[in-house]
Amino acid sequence: MINQLQEKYQLSLLLLLSAVAILGVFPFVVIRFLDGNVSAAIIDMALVLGIIALVGYAFYSKEIRVTSAVTAVFVNAGVVAISIANGIGSFLWAYPVFAATFILVKPVEALCINAVAGFSLVALADIFDTVSMDSFVVTILMVSISAFVYASHGVKQFRLLETLNTVDTLTGALNRRAMSSDIQAALAKSERNGTEQLLAILDLDYFKTVNDNYGHAAGDQVLKEFVTITTSHIRKYDRLYRFGGEEFVLLISGVGEQQQTFIDSLRAAIKKELKTPRGEEITVSFGVAPWVPGTTADTWLQRADEALYLAKARGRDRAVFSHH
Repeated sequence: MINQLQEKYQLSLLLLLSAVAILGVFPFVVIRFLDGNVSAAIIDMALVLGIIALVGYAFYSKEIRVTSAVTAVFVNAGVVAISIANGIGSFLWAYPVFAATFILVKPVEALCINAVAGFSLVALADIFDTVSMDSFVVTILMVSISAFVYASHGVKQFRLLETLNTVDTLTGALNRRAMSSDIQAALAKSERNGTEQLLAILDLDYFKTVNDNYGHAAGDQVLKEFVTITTSHIRKYDRLYRFGGEEFVLLISGVGEQQQTFIDSLRAAIKKELKTPRGEEITVSFGVAPWVPGTTADTWLQRADEALYLAKARGRDRAVFSHH
């Protein structure tokens, strides 16, 4: 879900910025052509067509991150080219382009792109007989640093928003909102590529007795430790979500024929490391549903829940796989 939110946000910025750029640049194509400045008109037209092509590619391919980076480099190269070709008449375009770079890519990346473009302008553009080089360097630095600070603050705010929207505040596991989005993405991936994936519902056995015997504060601490232990024994691309109460959902990808071994090893590790305040072991029951063609989010969760019910009925502290 986090990645999807970032992509939608970045795509909207790319579309808006590109629309503004096209509306701003295209009139100069006509003006420069009518003035007989054909080389500058060609460069401006290449910029317009290039931006349209990149935005179209981003929209249809969903490769937002890569396309935004290419666009940032492309427009910076374009402003250097047009400043060299048209001199002082196009020089001022450097300022909005340098600021806009921070909208397209990460702040550090934008700073590096701006630095390369700035040095290129100083080295190649024949404008400093009219414009003070010192003034140019200072003002470009001020624009880039100000944009860097603003963009860095925006990144921090966006990350905070992501955390608030996708992470369970008590345990640190991902929440149900993130789970719903990730399950849909996992289903799409499996339908497209046949990727083997597992969805497991985990339930802490007799968790109510922990709350009854030691209090809810101790129960909350057990849930936090459960998440810490579980995430330390799964891979970085596996995902753990809090489903509700003491139930959690685990989304696992690419374990192949080692499905049973992977789940049993995880269950044994939790049993060994998760303890009550008095050091008594806490076990976990697993209901596991492998992906099969035609699976939906609801049927996947239902199959895992049915398998969990069987695990409970058979004595808990075990993993049951759904074979429907």
